[in-house]
Amino acid sequence: MTTIATLDVGGTSIAAGAVAVHGPNDAHVVLSDARPAHADGDRETILGQLSAAVGAAVEVAGSDLAGVAIGFPGPFDVEAGTALIHGLFKYESIYGVDLRAELRSSVPVLAELPLRFVHDNEAAGVGEAVFGAGRGFHRVLTVTLGTGVGCCLTDRGAVIQWVDDLEVEKLARRATPEGRADDVLSARGLAARYGIERQLLADHLAPRPLPGDVVEVARRHGAAVGAFLRPAIAELALDAIVIGGGLAAAYDLFGTPLEAELPIPCNVEMLGATGPMLGAVRLAFPDVL
Repeated sequence: MTTIATLDVGGTSIAAGAVAVHGPNDAHVVLSDARPAHADGDRETILGQLSAAVGAAVEVAGSDLAGVAIGFPGPFDVEAGTALIHGLFKYESIYGVDLRAELRSSVPVLAELPLRFVHDNEAAGVGEAVFGAGRGFHRVLTVTLGTGVGCCLTDRGAVIQWVDDLEVEKLARRATPEGRADDVLSARGLAARYGIERQLLADHLAPRPLPGDVVEVARRHGAAVGAFLRPAIAELALDAIVIGGGLAAAYDLFGTPLEAELPIPCNVEMLGATGPMLGAVRLAFPDVL
């Protein structure tokens, strides 16, 4: 058995765990914990959170540890291990920092191990396409609705980054009637519809049953997501769509109107926190998983 320590770095939290690989397409995830990302913090704060999360992942991986895979939001240079985020209100204080060197310095056990980065949206997409809600479909668009909107297109589990002149990752930069998709269809966008801060959204949507006006806002949000995605079906030759990210927890509120806009299957993520970790390992260590 080979074990890869894994992080899923998001805009609000960092999930740590380990993927134990038994063979091709055969693995299970052991989750360690999730901690606040403090993505708007200074350099020392963010590096401290990342180092602590890697340490937790390494600990849960145990003696079979063979490497580290980290899914990180973009823009990110996965070869250099540097975040290139600007103007998105997260991780700006570590712009251009060599994260591979910083983490190896703070977690000495990494010195002799491969430490590889992947794009978080691709990790989520591959995880669900191969092991989760997209399994059984050929061409799947996984859309993560979180702090922003991430898009990953896979064909039989392989990431497709470009379709003609469209860079799939940048699909969410397109305009909607209300503004850029990344701004208005994300959790930030839904929070803005409610007139609340982003960090209050989960608690706002948690009670069941919810008041009718709260449900109606969520339903309108789902319809807007579906209307935005509908043209991409032909453009990207899709067989199915998977909805993931933080907002997937509220899919029961907005999923029906979203699906009503689409002529192909649309499934909510199945794997939760484990999906991006499985995807990260498959992308970072394809010879293993």
